[in-house]
Amino acid sequence: MDPITIEEKGEKKMNKVSPRELFFKYLPFLPWIIASVVICLTLAYIKMRYAARIYSVTGTILVQDPNPYSSKTDKFDAILFSESNTNLNDEMQVIRSRNMAKRVARSLNLEVQYLNRGNVRSSLMYKGESPVQIKFIHLKDSLVPFSFPFTIENENEFKLTNDGVSYKFGQILQTAIGEFILTRTNVDLSSFATKEYNINYAPLTVRAEEIINNLSVSPGGESTNILQLRYDTENTNSGVDIVNQVMFEYQHAGLEEKRQVAVNALSFINDQMDTVRQDLVQVERNLETYRVKNKVYNPEQQTLNSFKTMSEMESQLTTLGAKLENVEFLVRALSNRSEPYKMVGSVLGIDEPSLVVQIQEFNALQVQRQTLLRSTTTSNPIVINIDATLEKLRVDMLQNLTNVKQVLRNNLNDLTARNNEMDREVSRIPMKEKQVLDITRRQKILEELYSYLLQKKLETSISSASTISNVRVLEPATSSGVPVKPEKATAYMTALFLGLLIPGTIIFLIEFFNDKVKSREDIVKITQAPIIGEVGHSENLNAIVVDKVSRKFIAEQFRIIRSNLQFVLPKDGKQVILVTSSSSGEGKSFISTNVGAVMALAGKRTAILELDIRKPKIMSSLNLPRRTGITNYIIGKSTIDEIIVNVPNIENLSIIPCGPVPPNPAELLLNEKMSNLFEELKERFDVLIIDTAPIGLVADATILSRFSDTTLYIIRHNYTFKKQLQLFDELYMKDRLPRISLVINDIKLGGGYGDYYGYGGYSFSGYTYGYGSDYFEDTEHKNSFLTKVMEIFRGKK
Repeated sequence: MDPITIEEKGEKKMNKVSPRELFFKYLPFLPWIIASVVICLTLAYIKMRYAARIYSVTGTILVQDPNPYSSKTDKFDAILFSESNTNLNDEMQVIRSRNMAKRVARSLNLEVQYLNRGNVRSSLMYKGESPVQIKFIHLKDSLVPFSFPFTIENENEFKLTNDGVSYKFGQILQTAIGEFILTRTNVDLSSFATKEYNINYAPLTVRAEEIINNLSVSPGGESTNILQLRYDTENTNSGVDIVNQVMFEYQHAGLEEKRQVAVNALSFINDQMDTVRQDLVQVERNLETYRVKNKVYNPEQQTLNSFKTMSEMESQLTTLGAKLENVEFLVRALSNRSEPYKMVGSVLGIDEPSLVVQIQEFNALQVQRQTLLRSTTTSNPIVINIDATLEKLRVDMLQNLTNVKQVLRNNLNDLTARNNEMDREVSRIPMKEKQVLDITRRQKILEELYSYLLQKKLETSISSASTISNVRVLEPATSSGVPVKPEKATAYMTALFLGLLIPGTIIFLIEFFNDKVKSREDIVKITQAPIIGEVGHSENLNAIVVDKVSRKFIAEQFRIIRSNLQFVLPKDGKQVILVTSSSSGEGKSFISTNVGAVMALAGKRTAILELDIRKPKIMSSLNLPRRTGITNYIIGKSTIDEIIVNVPNIENLSIIPCGPVPPNPAELLLNEKMSNLFEELKERFDVLIIDTAPIGLVADATILSRFSDTTLYIIRHNYTFKKQLQLFDELYMKDRLPRISLVINDIKLGGGYGDYYGYGGYSFSGYTYGYGSDYFEDTEHKNSFLTKVMEIFRGKK
């Protein structure tokens, strides 16, 4: 065996656990795990044996564009008939809706179910499969579900299970649930397992929930418009009818919705047409009133005529102006006295006949006068007479011109006024035309809208009369023919998983809440102190389990401790070993006694000091009578020879008893005679073993540590608390005790929880391989199933 190596304090220890070590750590739980797995698999088998066989019924439908009334570019249809894009997720929810399920349940009359009661479970019977049919005459409350168990006695009679009374088929039964008639069908009774039957009634809402729970809808492959319906049922005939009816009801629900949409659309169109018709009549009346009131008939033509009239007036104004100017010229010419005998030009554009005659006469006299003056003088009576006539004509012409001038001026003013009025009228034409255009535009809009509504009414009426469903059944409902539930592989895998999970969870919880040392791993996680040995559980009632001829495994464990102590004890001189623990009951006295015995068997004079003064056990465990001891020696009432007790049958082993228990043990241990005691004992013995009180309770061990070379700290398997190891680790890290090492006591290996498993240990490796080995005398574990399993996995032959 390799020697113990003491790690440096503070050095980080890597506690890696290999899969092999982890396996052997939990190997003791193997019987419980196997039992749990067997129980779970048995329950799974029973469930598979008696569970109802569930079959899958599938059908496939194609969902097309739900709006057949319009094109995608028609805004009116987009508003009236909503969007035309199909959302399969919405359609799947519609198919699985309660309303759809209630329609299916109502159509198939699924409120009533017929069952044949078997020894373990009941079988569902569908239409044509039941030997009876029920007809309700009156139900007191159709919303309350009920069950109607009965037994068929023969072809003519049946018996109610509740009251045991026999009735005939076709007889009206009056019960608490209502009145009904039970009739016999042509189905042969011999095809059923038993004669006991049950009729279950539930309202549509309940049956609808059952349909929804068993119905699933999913997209069918890569197509975006195909849906696959699946219904899980115990009766395939029922499932086929339900799936087909779901597809049928879905189709008809779409048709009903479309027809309702068409009815609503026609109602809307008719209302709008009435409104538009009334508005159109009102607009036409307003247009007529406006035209009459404002004399607007044809604004464009009227505008052209007005401009033509204004042009003519402008021409007339020009002519009148020219005439007036000509009259003004004649007036000025006739009024010029400096040239009284100058001829007057013609009056252009003047239509006054008398003025023309006068001008012609005036010009003729002027010519005559000029002719006479060539041959006579102005005093000639003829010339004077001509001058008088000319003067008179001049006066008459001026008077006439004044009249003409007044007439022309009046005409010019009147024409100018008319021209200005025409100009104003023309300027008002655009505003009137705009108002007319507004009225006619609204009239045109209303006419177009009315025409459009009339067209849509015709289209909607035609479409409504030829409405077809946008849902097409691609594959009617078919059954798989093979049960889909329960799934054997899934059931057994689940049972296996639970069989492993349940004990695993229990083990985990036990370990999680465990606060005691149950494995070597619990120790190495808390402290880095070396483990010098591991001692198994002893069924022997004797305190000393080792002797010269003993080949028992526990004796070999103490021999291993003796070997390991050689690496921590001084090579030369006397050896003093201090034995302590965290609390009472951890086996200090047992370890001290047997370590002393194994040292004595090696030929070393060994003395065990019973210094657990408060609770001494060594003498009583060896069945030795109480006598004077260390306390007597310290107070001077006994000598060293008087307190040494030799252990019978074990050579070289002596006991130094504690003597009477003093009232002040700690002060007694501080007495100077304790040093004298150890000096004298070292002269007589090679090895001194100090069995002292627990260091976690009193200070005795700390006081006695000054005399020791090494310390054995006892930890008892499944007894010492993990928190107590923290105290030990503090002692180890701060060197409170000399060369401290651990001894793990009372290790159990029986296959149950709490049994110790130490990996990579010193003596426990031998302990694991020890039972059932030819090297040792132990035979109590040779027939252990767990031991044999461990040997197989460890490769033992």
